[in-house]
Amino acid sequence: MFELKGIKVGFFCSTADGKITTNRKFRLSNLSYERLMYTVEKNLKDFERLLEISLSLGCGIFRLGSDLVPFASHPSFKKDWLKEVEGKLREFSKTLRKFPIRITMHPGQFVVLNSPKKEVVDASLRELEYHFWVLETLGVGAEGVVVVHAGGVYEDKRESLKRLKNTLRENQWLYRYLAVENDERHYTVRDLLDAELDLPIVFDYYHNRLNPSEFEVSEILQTWSGRVPEFHLSSEPEGKHRFGEHGDWIKVEDLMDFLNHFGGNRIDLILEAKQKEKAVEKLLSELYIYLDVKP
Repeated sequence: MFELKGIKVGFFCSTADGKITTNRKFRLSNLSYERLMYTVEKNLKDFERLLEISLSLGCGIFRLGSDLVPFASHPSFKKDWLKEVEGKLREFSKTLRKFPIRITMHPGQFVVLNSPKKEVVDASLRELEYHFWVLETLGVGAEGVVVVHAGGVYEDKRESLKRLKNTLRENQWLYRYLAVENDERHYTVRDLLDAELDLPIVFDYYHNRLNPSEFEVSEILQTWSGRVPEFHLSSEPEGKHRFGEHGDWIKVEDLMDFLNHFGGNRIDLILEAKQKEKAVEKLLSELYIYLDVKP
Protein backbone atom coordinates (compact mmCIF):
# COMPACT_ATOMS: atom_id res chain seq x y z
CA MET A 1 0.00 0.00 0.00
CA PHE A 2 1.36 3.43 -0.96
CA GLU A 3 2.19 5.61 2.02
CA LEU A 4 4.43 8.66 2.21
CA LYS A 5 5.10 10.22 5.58
CA GLY A 6 1.87 8.73 6.90
CA ILE A 7 -0.27 9.82 3.93
CA LYS A 8 -2.51 7.26 2.20
CA VAL A 9 -4.30 8.32 -0.98
CA GLY A 10 -7.44 7.34 -2.87
CA PHE A 11 -9.97 8.47 -5.48
CA PHE A 12 -13.73 8.76 -5.63
CA CYS A 13 -16.95 7.19 -6.90
CA SER A 14 -15.97 5.79 -10.33
CA THR A 15 -13.29 5.25 -12.92
CA ALA A 16 -12.28 8.20 -15.06
CA ASP A 17 -14.35 6.99 -18.02
CA GLY A 18 -17.42 6.44 -15.84
CA LYS A 19 -17.83 2.86 -17.02
CA ILE A 20 -17.27 1.45 -13.53
CA THR A 21 -19.27 3.48 -11.05
CA THR A 22 -21.06 3.47 -7.70
CA ASN A 23 -23.22 6.35 -8.92
CA ARG A 24 -25.33 4.57 -11.52
CA LYS A 25 -28.91 5.91 -11.45
CA PHE A 26 -31.97 6.60 -13.62
CA ARG A 27 -34.76 9.14 -13.99
CA LEU A 28 -37.07 9.62 -11.02
CA SER A 29 -40.04 8.98 -13.33
CA ASN A 30 -38.65 5.45 -13.88
CA LEU A 31 -38.37 4.64 -10.18
CA SER A 32 -39.67 1.14 -9.55
CA TYR A 33 -38.73 -1.84 -7.40
CA GLU A 34 -37.27 -3.72 -10.37
CA ARG A 35 -35.22 -0.79 -11.67
CA LEU A 36 -33.98 0.01 -8.19
CA MET A 37 -32.81 -3.51 -7.39
CA TYR A 38 -31.10 -3.90 -10.75
CA THR A 39 -29.26 -0.60 -10.26
CA VAL A 40 -28.20 -1.33 -6.67
CA GLU A 41 -26.81 -4.71 -7.75
CA LYS A 42 -24.84 -3.07 -10.58
CA ASN A 43 -23.50 -0.39 -8.22
CA LEU A 44 -22.40 -2.97 -5.68
CA LYS A 45 -20.72 -5.09 -8.34
CA ASP A 46 -18.82 -2.04 -9.56
CA PHE A 47 -18.04 -1.06 -5.96
CA GLU A 48 -16.09 -4.29 -5.60
CA ARG A 49 -14.28 -3.66 -8.88
CA LEU A 50 -13.36 -0.16 -7.73
CA LEU A 51 -12.02 -1.54 -4.46
CA GLU A 52 -9.89 -3.99 -6.46
CA ILE A 53 -8.56 -1.13 -8.60
CA SER A 54 -7.87 0.90 -5.46
CA LEU A 55 -5.99 -1.97 -3.89
CA SER A 56 -3.90 -2.52 -7.04
CA LEU A 57 -2.87 1.16 -6.93
CA GLY A 58 -1.99 0.98 -3.25
CA CYS A 59 -4.85 3.23 -2.15
CA GLY A 60 -6.02 3.28 1.44
CA ILE A 61 -9.26 5.25 1.09
CA PHE A 62 -12.20 5.35 -1.33
CA ARG A 63 -15.18 7.69 -1.53
CA LEU A 64 -18.40 5.81 -2.17
CA GLY A 65 -20.90 7.44 -4.53
CA SER A 66 -23.99 9.00 -2.98
CA ASP A 67 -26.25 7.29 -5.55
CA LEU A 68 -25.40 3.77 -4.44
CA VAL A 69 -29.13 3.47 -3.67
CA PRO A 70 -30.79 5.95 -6.06
CA PHE A 71 -33.48 8.26 -4.63
CA ALA A 72 -33.36 6.59 -1.22
CA SER A 73 -34.13 9.88 0.57
CA HIS A 74 -36.85 10.94 -1.88
CA PRO A 75 -40.51 10.89 -0.74
CA SER A 76 -41.36 8.62 -3.71
CA PHE A 77 -39.01 5.91 -2.41
CA LYS A 78 -41.02 3.18 -0.65
CA LYS A 79 -39.71 2.24 2.79
CA ASP A 80 -40.41 -1.45 2.18
CA TRP A 81 -37.78 -1.43 -0.56
CA LEU A 82 -35.10 -0.64 2.01
CA LYS A 83 -35.51 -4.06 3.64
CA GLU A 84 -34.29 -5.89 0.55
CA VAL A 85 -31.67 -3.26 -0.20
CA GLU A 86 -30.44 -3.60 3.37
CA GLY A 87 -29.98 -7.32 2.84
CA LYS A 88 -27.85 -6.70 -0.24
CA LEU A 89 -25.68 -4.16 1.59
CA ARG A 90 -25.23 -6.42 4.61
CA GLU A 91 -24.19 -9.24 2.32
CA PHE A 92 -21.73 -6.93 0.57
CA SER A 93 -20.25 -5.94 3.94
CA LYS A 94 -18.59 -9.39 3.98
CA THR A 95 -16.81 -8.48 0.74
CA LEU A 96 -15.91 -5.04 2.03
CA ARG A 97 -14.11 -6.50 5.05
CA LYS A 98 -11.62 -8.15 2.70
CA PHE A 99 -10.27 -4.77 1.60
CA PRO A 100 -8.06 -2.65 3.91
CA ILE A 101 -9.61 0.50 2.46
CA ARG A 102 -11.41 3.24 4.37
CA ILE A 103 -14.86 4.16 3.04
CA THR A 104 -16.23 7.70 3.20
CA MET A 105 -19.01 9.66 1.48
CA HIS A 106 -19.61 13.25 0.34
CA PRO A 107 -23.21 14.25 -0.51
CA GLY A 108 -23.82 17.03 -3.02
CA GLN A 109 -24.16 20.76 -2.55
CA PHE A 110 -27.93 20.48 -2.05
CA VAL A 111 -27.27 19.30 1.52
CA VAL A 112 -27.44 22.62 3.38
CA LEU A 113 -27.82 22.37 7.14
CA ASN A 114 -27.78 26.12 7.78
CA SER A 115 -30.50 27.13 5.32
CA PRO A 116 -33.09 29.59 6.68
CA LYS A 117 -35.72 27.41 4.95
CA LYS A 118 -36.97 24.56 7.12
CA GLU A 119 -37.87 22.41 4.13
CA VAL A 120 -34.27 22.58 2.85
CA VAL A 121 -32.87 21.58 6.25
CA ASP A 122 -35.39 18.74 6.55
CA ALA A 123 -34.48 17.41 3.09
CA SER A 124 -30.78 17.69 3.98
CA LEU A 125 -31.32 15.69 7.16
CA ARG A 126 -33.16 12.96 5.23
CA GLU A 127 -30.26 12.76 2.80
CA LEU A 128 -27.75 12.50 5.63
CA GLU A 129 -29.85 9.83 7.34
CA TYR A 130 -29.56 7.83 4.12
CA HIS A 131 -25.77 8.30 3.95
CA PHE A 132 -25.35 7.29 7.59
CA TRP A 133 -27.59 4.26 7.01
CA VAL A 134 -25.41 3.15 4.06
CA LEU A 135 -22.20 3.30 6.12
CA GLU A 136 -23.77 1.56 9.10
CA THR A 137 -25.37 -1.16 6.98
CA LEU A 138 -22.05 -1.78 5.22
CA GLY A 139 -20.42 -2.21 8.61
CA VAL A 140 -18.23 0.87 8.32
CA GLY A 141 -17.09 1.76 11.82
CA ALA A 142 -15.68 4.87 13.44
CA GLU A 143 -13.40 5.50 10.44
CA GLY A 144 -16.45 6.35 8.33
CA VAL A 145 -16.94 9.99 7.37
CA VAL A 146 -19.76 11.88 5.66
CA VAL A 147 -18.37 15.22 4.48
CA VAL A 148 -20.50 18.36 4.03
CA HIS A 149 -19.85 22.04 3.51
CA ALA A 150 -20.99 24.55 6.12
CA GLY A 151 -23.58 25.93 3.69
CA GLY A 152 -24.49 29.41 2.57
CA VAL A 153 -23.81 32.81 4.12
CA TYR A 154 -27.27 34.36 3.46
CA GLU A 155 -25.87 37.87 3.99
CA ASP A 156 -24.87 37.13 7.60
CA LYS A 157 -22.11 34.59 8.19
CA ARG A 158 -22.39 34.71 11.97
CA GLU A 159 -26.12 34.01 12.00
CA SER A 160 -25.71 31.31 9.36
CA LEU A 161 -23.15 29.52 11.53
CA LYS A 162 -25.51 29.83 14.49
CA ARG A 163 -28.20 28.06 12.46
CA LEU A 164 -25.75 25.31 11.62
CA LYS A 165 -24.85 24.88 15.30
CA ASN A 166 -28.55 24.77 16.21
CA THR A 167 -29.21 22.08 13.61
CA LEU A 168 -26.34 20.02 15.01
CA ARG A 169 -27.51 20.52 18.57
CA GLU A 170 -31.05 19.41 17.69
CA ASN A 171 -29.79 16.34 15.80
CA GLN A 172 -27.10 14.77 17.95
CA TRP A 173 -26.96 11.70 15.70
CA LEU A 174 -25.12 13.82 13.13
CA TYR A 175 -21.96 13.64 15.23
CA ARG A 176 -21.70 9.91 14.44
CA TYR A 177 -20.16 10.40 10.96
CA LEU A 178 -20.42 14.07 10.00
CA ALA A 179 -17.40 16.21 9.14
CA VAL A 180 -17.27 19.73 7.68
CA GLU A 181 -15.05 20.97 4.84
CA ASN A 182 -13.71 24.44 4.11
CA ASP A 183 -15.03 25.73 0.78
CA GLU A 184 -13.75 27.95 -2.01
CA ARG A 185 -16.19 30.85 -1.51
CA HIS A 186 -17.75 31.22 1.93
CA TYR A 187 -16.21 29.39 4.87
CA THR A 188 -12.46 29.28 5.43
CA VAL A 189 -10.63 26.90 7.73
CA ARG A 190 -10.43 29.75 10.25
CA ASP A 191 -14.18 30.31 10.09
CA LEU A 192 -14.83 26.65 10.86
CA LEU A 193 -12.31 26.54 13.69
CA ASP A 194 -13.67 29.68 15.33
CA ALA A 195 -17.26 28.45 15.00
CA GLU A 196 -16.49 25.59 17.43
CA LEU A 197 -18.85 23.17 15.71
CA ASP A 198 -17.42 20.12 17.51
CA LEU A 199 -17.05 18.45 14.10
CA PRO A 200 -13.90 17.13 12.43
CA ILE A 201 -12.63 19.57 9.81
CA VAL A 202 -11.80 18.14 6.38
CA PHE A 203 -9.01 20.33 5.05
CA ASP A 204 -9.33 20.95 1.32
CA TYR A 205 -6.01 22.10 -0.12
CA TYR A 206 -7.35 23.72 -3.31
CA HIS A 207 -10.24 25.44 -1.53
CA ASN A 208 -7.77 26.87 0.95
CA ARG A 209 -5.70 28.29 -1.90
CA LEU A 210 -8.79 29.99 -3.35
CA ASN A 211 -10.22 31.08 0.01
CA PRO A 212 -7.24 31.22 2.39
CA SER A 213 -7.01 31.87 6.10
CA GLU A 214 -4.44 31.57 8.88
CA PHE A 215 -4.38 28.49 11.10
CA GLU A 216 -2.06 26.01 12.76
CA VAL A 217 -1.91 22.45 11.45
CA SER A 218 -2.41 21.20 14.99
CA GLU A 219 -5.72 23.05 15.24
CA ILE A 220 -7.19 21.03 12.37
CA LEU A 221 -5.76 17.74 13.56
CA GLN A 222 -7.18 18.26 17.04
CA THR A 223 -10.72 18.42 15.66
CA TRP A 224 -10.38 14.73 14.76
CA SER A 225 -9.89 13.72 18.41
CA GLY A 226 -7.37 11.02 17.62
CA ARG A 227 -9.14 9.64 14.53
CA VAL A 228 -7.28 9.58 11.22
CA PRO A 229 -8.28 12.75 9.31
CA GLU A 230 -9.68 12.72 5.78
CA PHE A 231 -8.34 15.60 3.70
CA HIS A 232 -8.80 16.53 0.02
CA LEU A 233 -6.23 17.47 -2.62
CA SER A 234 -6.87 18.81 -6.12
CA SER A 235 -5.06 21.08 -8.56
CA GLU A 236 -6.13 24.02 -10.67
CA PRO A 237 -7.04 23.03 -14.24
CA GLU A 238 -4.92 24.08 -17.18
CA GLY A 239 -6.44 26.75 -19.40
CA LYS A 240 -9.81 28.46 -19.03
CA HIS A 241 -12.03 27.05 -16.29
CA ARG A 242 -14.76 27.83 -13.81
CA PHE A 243 -13.80 29.20 -10.41
CA GLY A 244 -13.21 26.27 -8.07
CA GLU A 245 -13.22 23.65 -10.84
CA HIS A 246 -10.92 20.70 -10.23
CA GLY A 247 -8.23 19.79 -12.73
CA ASP A 248 -7.89 16.49 -14.55
CA TRP A 249 -4.66 15.69 -12.73
CA ILE A 250 -2.82 16.41 -9.48
CA LYS A 251 0.38 18.41 -9.80
CA VAL A 252 3.23 16.75 -7.93
CA GLU A 253 4.23 20.20 -6.67
CA ASP A 254 0.84 20.54 -4.98
CA LEU A 255 1.28 17.19 -3.26
CA MET A 256 4.75 18.19 -2.08
CA ASP A 257 3.41 21.51 -0.78
CA PHE A 258 0.71 19.61 1.10
CA LEU A 259 3.34 17.28 2.56
CA ASN A 260 5.47 20.24 3.62
CA HIS A 261 2.59 21.33 5.85
CA PHE A 262 1.04 18.02 6.92
CA GLY A 263 3.77 15.43 6.29
CA GLY A 264 4.61 13.24 9.26
CA ASN A 265 0.97 13.02 10.33
CA ARG A 266 -1.23 10.03 9.60
CA ILE A 267 -3.78 11.30 7.04
CA ASP A 268 -6.06 9.76 4.41
CA LEU A 269 -6.08 11.94 1.30
CA ILE A 270 -8.78 11.87 -1.37
CA LEU A 271 -7.34 13.03 -4.70
CA GLU A 272 -10.16 15.03 -6.28
CA ALA A 273 -8.90 14.90 -9.86
CA LYS A 274 -11.25 14.30 -12.78
CA GLN A 275 -9.04 11.52 -14.11
CA LYS A 276 -9.54 9.63 -10.85
CA GLU A 277 -7.66 6.32 -10.83
CA LYS A 278 -5.53 7.47 -13.77
CA ALA A 279 -4.60 10.59 -11.79
CA VAL A 280 -3.54 8.44 -8.83
CA GLU A 281 -1.31 6.30 -11.04
CA LYS A 282 0.18 9.32 -12.83
CA LEU A 283 0.85 11.22 -9.62
CA LEU A 284 2.60 8.30 -7.96
CA SER A 285 4.75 7.71 -11.06
CA GLU A 286 5.75 11.37 -11.14
CA LEU A 287 6.37 11.34 -7.40
CA TYR A 288 8.88 8.50 -7.70
CA ILE A 289 10.73 10.50 -10.36
CA TYR A 290 10.50 13.69 -8.30
CA LEU A 291 11.93 11.96 -5.22
CA ASP A 292 14.35 9.85 -7.32
CA VAL A 293 13.23 6.60 -5.72
CA LYS A 294 12.14 3.27 -7.17
CA PRO A 295 8.47 2.14 -6.93
